[in-house]
Amino acid sequence: MKENHMEKEDIIVIGAGIAGLAAADELRRAGRSVTVVEASERPGGRVRRVSYKGDSTEAGGQGIHSNYEQMLAMVEREGLTQDLLPSSEKIVFLDKKGKPKLHTSSTDLPLIAGPRGALDLMKFTAKYFSFAKPFEQFETAVDIPEYDNVTAAEAFRNYSKPFHDFVLKPMTHAMGNCTPEETNLYYVVNSFKIALTTKIFSLRTGNATLLERLAAKQNMIYGAPAEKLLTTGGRVDGVQLADGRALKASHVIVACPAGYAGTLVPDEFGPAKSFLSSFANIPLQLVYFFLDRPVGDGVGRWFGHAHRDAVFNMAVDHAMKTPFSVPSGKSIISAWPTYPHTLDLMKQSDADIITHALGDMEAFVPQIRQWVEHAEVVRHDWGIARYPVGAHGRILEFKAYAEGLEGVSFAGTDYEFVHMEGGLLSGQRAARRAMSDG
Repeated sequence: MKENHMEKEDIIVIGAGIAGLAAADELRRAGRSVTVVEASERPGGRVRRVSYKGDSTEAGGQGIHSNYEQMLAMVEREGLTQDLLPSSEKIVFLDKKGKPKLHTSSTDLPLIAGPRGALDLMKFTAKYFSFAKPFEQFETAVDIPEYDNVTAAEAFRNYSKPFHDFVLKPMTHAMGNCTPEETNLYYVVNSFKIALTTKIFSLRTGNATLLERLAAKQNMIYGAPAEKLLTTGGRVDGVQLADGRALKASHVIVACPAGYAGTLVPDEFGPAKSFLSSFANIPLQLVYFFLDRPVGDGVGRWFGHAHRDAVFNMAVDHAMKTPFSVPSGKSIISAWPTYPHTLDLMKQSDADIITHALGDMEAFVPQIRQWVEHAEVVRHDWGIARYPVGAHGRILEFKAYAEGLEGVSFAGTDYEFVHMEGGLLSGQRAARRAMSDG
């Protein structure tokens, strides 16, 4: 039987991912008392690293984009600017016969896509970049029905097969871990914008280092899953933990994945509970193959969409992408699946997932089976938010409803196009709301 211990806090943050720790950091710097409760035994949430024999790489938040203004400011405050290094890579696309086509500059993709694909790429760029409707890149702040209420597949149904194979499918795979049929146009336009306008950086010791630095300054309670929000008279005033502790607070910031947040919200906040509990997401099973040698050729990423329809149709060589994190120089190949295939992978064992990934990786690295030293599956049960038709309109409705709730704020990348900068800004906004909550 659980014991019910009552403890008094000031502000409680649920979740030690980028949003939760950004909120806690904002509160700490403002002189407020804050406690962060985290279900796992580490900070970072979906920002994490995977390591083997001194080599490591990202197993979640893959890159810090050059327009992540607040995240770069945070990196500077934590004294990590000199450890921020650019990611470098060449990209290989397999053509319909499985022959590799190397992409090293902006002029390569039109050549790879051919005349019709290049023409469609020009149309796409003009309509959805040069003349795109304005919106915030790191915040869902305005609904654009023209973008929100159609899937990417429907929006480009009259575009050529080369455009789909070399532009649309790889982009939705790389940026959204799903197919064009499973995401709305809004998310694709956002992804295209960031791909065209930014460069990608990573921290020398992994992006999780930043989250670890932030957590070290906070009052952290690890291994403490939240069970439910506590309320008095319709106002949230605490959190019940799974171990029986009840933490009372002046304000609670819910910064865990949206689906988990839905389990915490009481029935009296029906619209919030319904929205959060039904939030679309992608479970993600990443497979990391640590090889006994470098693959060579400087290739950092492979896409196979023109050649085949595979579960793991994208791969990354982290020794090329972030060589500073792989001192041995040996290749680390990560295999990336797409939704809805990931739903089936959830039911499979790690051994079966590794076997499947190896088969798909042979199209990119034919001798990979003989070269694997170590294989590891990293499961993100809530890997990334998915934005089906109408998702952003529903997010805006939820945000408007949540503004009327007392004693609680919600923060996370799920509500803000999945970018780490969006989660950080969301956490900072929640912190300011908590400080102004009387």
